[in-house]
Amino acid sequence: MKKIQGFILIFFAAAFLFCGSAHAQRGYEDFANEENLRIMYRWQRASIFDRNSDAVLNLRVTNENPSVVVWTYSVVFYKTGMKVYESETYELCLQEGQSRRGGLAGLRFTVEDLKLEDVEKDTFDWDFGIFDVEAVEECP
Repeated sequence: MKKIQGFILIFFAAAFLFCGSAHAQRGYEDFANEENLRIMYRWQRASIFDRNSDAVLNLRVTNENPSVVVWTYSVVFYKTGMKVYESETYELCLQEGQSRRGGLAGLRFTVEDLKLEDVEKDTFDWDFGIFDVEAVEECP
């Protein structure tokens, strides 16, 4: 009986983790498809447990090119048309068909004291300051 209970517990835990992971992927919204890079984004709190934590922009990029590419980019935040933040310039190498997302890939951006309520206002916007895609033979 304990083996069956253990199996059921493991099954439900795995189902919960899978559903959470699948939901997280759906949380991304399409931004653009430039130079055969599909860009998606989502806003979230820096800490899911702190309702007052700063807003964080997470990007997801998928290489839809028929070759390996190096993407050079920077992200810019605007309030009422004025630039309030520009990230440093990053490079990301992507294999054909490869997707990358979030902080480990350098695709997570935040500004101190920027809240989710701020990014939902019509006076806030974001875009890429630099967006360059170069086909390469292989990733460096």
